[in-house]
Amino acid sequence: MLGWLRRLFGRGEPFDAPPVTNAPASAPVAAGVAAPQAEAGLELVEAGPPPDPFTPFAKALGLPVPAAPAPLDEAEELAELELAARVLDHCRRNKLGPASAPTLSLRILNLVATPDVEVTELARTIAADPALSAGLLNVANSAYYRGLSEIETIRDAITRLGFDEVGRVAGALSAKSLFNPKLRQELAAFGPRFSALYKRAITVATGAAALAMRCRGARSDRAYLGGMLHDVGRTVALRAVATLTLEGGPAMPAGDPRLGRLLDRVHVEVGGEVHQEWQLPLYLTVLAVRHHDAEIPSDADFIDLHVVRLAAAVHDLRADQAAARRAADEIVQSAGALRLDPNGVRALAAELRQAEEKVAVAFGLDGAGPRRTTAR
Repeated sequence: MLGWLRRLFGRGEPFDAPPVTNAPASAPVAAGVAAPQAEAGLELVEAGPPPDPFTPFAKALGLPVPAAPAPLDEAEELAELELAARVLDHCRRNKLGPASAPTLSLRILNLVATPDVEVTELARTIAADPALSAGLLNVANSAYYRGLSEIETIRDAITRLGFDEVGRVAGALSAKSLFNPKLRQELAAFGPRFSALYKRAITVATGAAALAMRCRGARSDRAYLGGMLHDVGRTVALRAVATLTLEGGPAMPAGDPRLGRLLDRVHVEVGGEVHQEWQLPLYLTVLAVRHHDAEIPSDADFIDLHVVRLAAAVHDLRADQAAARRAADEIVQSAGALRLDPNGVRALAAELRQAEEKVAVAFGLDGAGPRRTTAR
């Protein structure tokens, strides 16, 4: 058990031993014997750099191969590191959790108040919100309700808690976000950025669930919740930035490129701590902590992680220029782990585009985030 946990969280011994080769080592050149020369009339040509492994995927998606972002100068790097430390400290001192979107909270409250609401409809609506999903799973796995096994999905939570109790929990969580004065100020100051993060979460979750249905061993319900909650650290960190700004901290407008870099720096650490604070199921915490690892094993324990990671990377490749190079590297590795060729990734990009358009209409999030050219 301990070894399995170490593998999941990337600790302990390396996952793969270096490859063994039987090829003999190059023979040393004997003294007085000249090294071999090129044949007469032929010139030695230096080998060029190896081709970028993302190139086939770039061609399939109709996008250029992204370059690595330009490094910051020393002063900028130091300033952003100091600000990241302030945000992390604020998150830890205030125990911030995921924030619900007010529009969806209203829908939840209306559903709870409807006498004949269907369980399926309530489950689907709750699953579309990070805070409500996390809060409901936390309650279902609390000491008061805990059964013989861990609850991992919203439908399982409804089965354990019962429809009436789920309605009360969902209503309470929704009302908490709606009537928090500080949260209203945060949403007013950074509304477009909150909306973009929320839109991204639902889009990635929808695409990941669709992809999971085509990948052997993956589960669409776990992929959906993982897509919703794997990057929740960005939302929590943004709330911290908003609060610090409202309290007279460093001015950082919602469109400032430093804000995107700041959220990128801290979101994995913040997200992992939020997942542990909320006592979410282990597989969700693994997704939050490891989705940006440079290398992730390709065995069955990590299939859902690769599914969510690939959906998020394909989305970010076309929506987040600053993260495009990292997204390209993650696409190459996770597509390989899932045995998905460039055409399969192209199909996923089309599904994400359709999901994004549906989310924008269904949740009133049109114009909530940047848009780049996508697959034809």
